[in-house]
Amino acid sequence: MGKVLSILIGLILIAVGVWLIVAYDVWRDAVVTFVLGGLVIMAIIVGLGIFVFGLSELRAGAEEPPVVEPSSPAETPSEPTESS
Repeated sequence: MGKVLSILIGLILIAVGVWLIVAYDVWRDAVVTFVLGGLVIMAIIVGLGIFVFGLSELRAGAEEPPVVEPSSPAETPSEPTESS
């Protein structure tokens, strides 16, 4: 019952938030400004993450063993034929 209650509370809070944005013009401007600021911060954080990942890949590149191609699988036995 706890999961259903949390989903219901979440849906109610989303509905109230959307209603406040639609009903009041002052909220709309503030929400748009907040979302635009969040997008900029998210772009910076994702860029930093990719940069750090790239640096770690450069550092670990020389330590990894070379890639060896897998050997070909053994031949599978042929299917039995029907005899009458």
